[in-house]
Amino acid sequence: MNKEELEKELEALKEEKEEYLNSWKRDLANYINYKNRECERTQDLIFSFKENIFEKIIPILDNMCLAERCVEDELKNNSSVKGLLMIKKQLEDFLKLEGIEEINDVNIDFDPEMHEVIKQVKAEGDSGKIIEVVQKGYKLNNKVLRPAKVKIIK
Repeated sequence: MNKEELEKELEALKEEKEEYLNSWKRDLANYINYKNRECERTQDLIFSFKENIFEKIIPILDNMCLAERCVEDELKNNSSVKGLLMIKKQLEDFLKLEGIEEINDVNIDFDPEMHEVIKQVKAEGDSGKIIEVVQKGYKLNNKVLRPAKVKIIK
């Protein structure tokens, strides 16, 4: 082989090397993108699962809160009632630990994304202010799971 042929072969090998290297880089980028998409999809599935579970737990907590309001004062020292109230507290603490936030504020402006008006009342104050929360609402990572049911000033 003469020098020209060797240089041509060397040049062809360099081009082939670049082609393989670029192909490998594309495949690596595709793999990284795939991993990122799968990670996002997994996070979305986990969030969706949590959201679904919490939407089923919240009505149980609502019923426990309703039951607590119905307990007469003389029964609040009963050990069975104390035990049930302790379970309610544990459930509230668990939801808080998992990132659930209550929507339960009064004297703030009505926000249609976080509140559902169930009654408008004539009262002193600014129109659109929340005067009573009839049923708590809940958020998970700033996403409303259930809007708070409220009464506002007409």
